Amino acid sequence: MTHRIKVVQIVSGLVVGDIGGGSELYGIRLAQALDHNQFDVHVASLWRYNRPIEQYWEDVLRQCGVTVHYGASYVPPLRYALLAAYRGLRKSLACLRPDIVNGHAEFASIVGTALAISGIGQYFIRTSHSTLEFPHRRYLRPLIQSMYAMVAAAQVGVSPVIVQQLQQNPVQRWRNTPVHYISNAIDTKQIALLQDTCTIRDELHIGSEIPLFGIVARLTTQKGIPYALQAFAQVLERLPAARLAIVGAGPDEEELRSLAVQLGVADHVHWLGGRSDALQIIASLDVLVLSSLWEGLPTVILEAMLVGTPVVATAIPGVTELVIHQQTGLLAPPTDPNALAAMMILMIERPELARQFAAAAKEHVKQFTIERAAQQYTQLYLDVMKR
Repeated sequence: MTHRIKVVQIVSGLVVGDIGGGSELYGIRLAQALDHNQFDVHVASLWRYNRPIEQYWEDVLRQCGVTVHYGASYVPPLRYALLAAYRGLRKSLACLRPDIVNGHAEFASIVGTALAISGIGQYFIRTSHSTLEFPHRRYLRPLIQSMYAMVAAAQVGVSPVIVQQLQQNPVQRWRNTPVHYISNAIDTKQIALLQDTCTIRDELHIGSEIPLFGIVARLTTQKGIPYALQAFAQVLERLPAARLAIVGAGPDEEELRSLAVQLGVADHVHWLGGRSDALQIIASLDVLVLSSLWEGLPTVILEAMLVGTPVVATAIPGVTELVIHQQTGLLAPPTDPNALAAMMILMIERPELARQFAAAAKEHVKQFTIERAAQQYTQLYLDVMKR
């Protein structure tokens, strides 16, 4: 039997839709989509959170022959959690002796870099999923990014603007190692698994005639959810029956719930937490709202486009590559709840326009498939192995 290349996808966790988000889902989907006759694929999760959704993703991966490794249980503070994850994965992966280790996003890339320095993996590849990494550690950011550039055999950006940022790093320019654009992607086969999209409306006792907006995101500063809540308060003045479903969890949840009360919208907002059926929920929405302050190439927008749900989003790099204003959706300036509210209202009051945008988006999203991304990663892995 021909030797299979051992590839490890490192992600922060398997708590997709709860603590985790798009970069974790991307690593999981890529692990599934790679040719398992050519690659011996593993997923390494930095942390175990002991949440039910982890078992769901473990089962999904196991069914397609992917082995899951955990570094450690997550115990704060972060610096100790990172060290514990590194120690656990170093021990686990030392026996595996992987050919390629591919780190996704900030924390997984930090641990992946440390593993590479300690001799785990013949080659380290780092995938950047955001235009603003380590937002609360801006003084350390250049040092960390230079470390990536020094250690990685290649770097990948999930959007063109990320690739440009990676190429501007002085160490990256000095080393002149490859920086590749491989877009964020979705598994289009998931649409065949969708069940009755009325389920979430039934669960929330919301009739089909009631406008239902949705946010699917981690509840963090990055997602700009306070601006979405402020916009929704204005929407209710025009559409008093409207509802807002918020799917996801995160450190800002308590603060956001308090803001909803202050704005007088709490009775119209449904906090659903992390869900494994997020795609089905997105399909049941009238409008998906993304109010982010920065992004990479948002998975949730790709998912909305796939299932035909109209999108209102903020005009930021990464988003504008997906949502073409007045063609595949509507855009509002970031941190502008007035403009965001106007776009949300327009989508409901002009349903024929919303359907037109959704149809165009469904065509546009066809170029962002996980199968295409897997082919590009396959070529990248093979090229790296030839060095």
